[in-house]
Amino acid sequence: MHYWTADGSGSGMYRGVLPAMSLDWIGHKPSAGMRLPEDWREHGLDVVVGCRLAKPGASKTWREMRDHGIRLVLDLDDDYFHLDFTNPVAREWANPVLRQGLLDNIAISDTVTCCSEPLAEVLRDYHGDVRVVPNGLPAQYLGEVRDYNPEVLSVGWAGTSSTVHELPGVARALNRIAEYRRPSGVEVRLVGIDSPTAVACGLRGQRLGALGWVQNFGHYLQAVSAFDVWVAPYRDIPFNAAKYPTKFLESSIMGIPLIASDVEPYRRVIRHGENGFLVKREHEWGRYLKALVDDPGLRQRIGMAARAEASGSILQALNRQWEAALTARVGVAA
Repeated sequence: MHYWTADGSGSGMYRGVLPAMSLDWIGHKPSAGMRLPEDWREHGLDVVVGCRLAKPGASKTWREMRDHGIRLVLDLDDDYFHLDFTNPVAREWANPVLRQGLLDNIAISDTVTCCSEPLAEVLRDYHGDVRVVPNGLPAQYLGEVRDYNPEVLSVGWAGTSSTVHELPGVARALNRIAEYRRPSGVEVRLVGIDSPTAVACGLRGQRLGALGWVQNFGHYLQAVSAFDVWVAPYRDIPFNAAKYPTKFLESSIMGIPLIASDVEPYRRVIRHGENGFLVKREHEWGRYLKALVDDPGLRQRIGMAARAEASGSILQALNRQWEAALTARVGVAA
């Protein structure tokens, strides 16, 4: 098995490197990377998972693999049929060549996999065998001890250049909480963007720290594990509705209380006031931030409630789902 990833960042990890690792644990011989094995024609590959394949060169190879009898599984983790034109990465998919390439590659694939049921509903218009395999993380993060009453409290946001346009929705609340007169203060930490980008989004103040882009995924998880409260703002648009609630996955497995926009992915996993908070109107960001900043007991209760459910999102709970998707005969449900 080979996971042919589209990038080396979070998407490539969640939809390639980590699933391959999990399949190795149960006796398969997986590999993952942005490049195919040089000798793939003689490599004895049984299955290739192609992550959002659409470019002409990759599409040509995809067809060649089909002719070699390799089982083709096309994987998507975003809805490229309902584009968000404020997202520069998604905007590229308005190119008719890429769109047609994606459609053609879906059509010749044996199976299509994706990360969420709303995305699967979209993809079933284009293929008869679409399977949902969620994102997951190694179980080791469940055991890390957290300090729910640190001297300096960190409120965090994490994203990329493709999601930074969501940040202005919470900027006012983050500025206010950074000025909050708590005994040792509150700092705002941004992971994935630099300071000039943060300022352009409306963030300000001396207690603002922007780490910038973190290439190594392990370093990224280490950086966000320092959050005491996590915010995840999203606009309520079709493109976002098909996403996987990755910020809840990451925050819950680490026991960090999350405040997220009340949009489809997070509405499915957060029970408001029990294992997180859902924001319907902009002024609620400040209310829930202040409640969590003021009350270490609330931070612990929300964080631990989320963490208690995270065992279903570890790789050890997902590898059989990947195995079923990659090995089942076409048209036979797992």
